[in-house]
Amino acid sequence: MTRPLPRFVRIKTLASGTVAFYWDLTGYYRGLGCSIPGQPLGTDYVTACGEDGNGGRAAALNALFDEWRRGRSGEPVEGLVRFGTVDWLFREYKQTKAYLEKVSQRSRRDYERTMLLITDLVTKKGDRVGDRRSRRLLPSPRTKFTNGSSRVHAGRDRARAKRLSACAHARGASCTVSIPTFSIRTSRTRGAA
Repeated sequence: MTRPLPRFVRIKTLASGTVAFYWDLTGYYRGLGCSIPGQPLGTDYVTACGEDGNGGRAAALNALFDEWRRGRSGEPVEGLVRFGTVDWLFREYKQTKAYLEKVSQRSRRDYERTMLLITDLVTKKGDRVGDRRSRRLLPSPRTKFTNGSSRVHAGRDRARAKRLSACAHARGASCTVSIPTFSIRTSRTRGAA
């Protein structure tokens, strides 16, 4: 009885006589620009292909291929952070020297929670803030946040200030933050209509 093979998996008999499994993409998809390299999967069928031919290392590579194909056809891809979005901005910020060296281990959990809170907000249009372009949402260096109320609520003010501070640090913007409720006032350049 022959066992089923997943997509793009082929069998080779080695010089020693043992059977090895390889994941190798066809030339058609290479010509379309898929850059996932072919890889040896090993000599054990279960490790390479899973119990029933739908698992193992081949399943992970086939999932990568499916993600590439969905991205190429324009479908939204789960788990892929698009360049220039708020999600991308925070991911890049967490890899910078400013975050890794200046934010203590104790504070990082709070930063993570604040960034998740910002990115998972749902807008009036129904999409996530994290999926939006960062330039349209975050304060530019010319933007000032001004106090819109004289009444102070300590808990909300601190949380709001932290959210704005995280955005400003991630973007590298220098903006003044003055809380509780705020209105955004941007300075216009002279001569602009």
